[in-house]
Amino acid sequence: MIRMPLSGLTAALALLSLSGCALQSPSEVTDAEARDRFIAVLDEAQRTVGGSWDVQDDPTSRDCVVPLWAAGHRYPGLRVGDAPRSIDRSADAVEQLWRDEGMTVERAVVGDVIEVKATSEFGELYVFRVSGSASTLQGESECRPGD
Repeated sequence: MIRMPLSGLTAALALLSLSGCALQSPSEVTDAEARDRFIAVLDEAQRTVGGSWDVQDDPTSRDCVVPLWAAGHRYPGLRVGDAPRSIDRSADAVEQLWRDEGMTVERAVVGDVIEVKATSEFGELYVFRVSGSASTLQGESECRPGD
């Protein structure tokens, strides 16, 4: 049996956390299904807020790294909308929607902007920002293994 000193284990875990890499495996769906799932969450948040939106989702994937440092790809999404009637109610509704989906959700206020950020169990990232002048929905799909 190989034994690693506690200091070695601690250093290895610190290195992993500094790398920004989460050791999570991709979901058990196809690339197309993963992208569709990601887009569906953005669509649902957009419907929840309501109003007029300009969908600027990019169909071109971006590079990312899957465990253990293998090349992968993920899809970005971006929607820009008008300011809702109630900033607080919109932020509350999106926050609850994502919590109901089982995501980890954080909320922050930066100046006059409310930001609701969520991460799914597969590492999908969703960000809703809302102010008195506009709303944005953006995010990235899970990192899928490269071909």
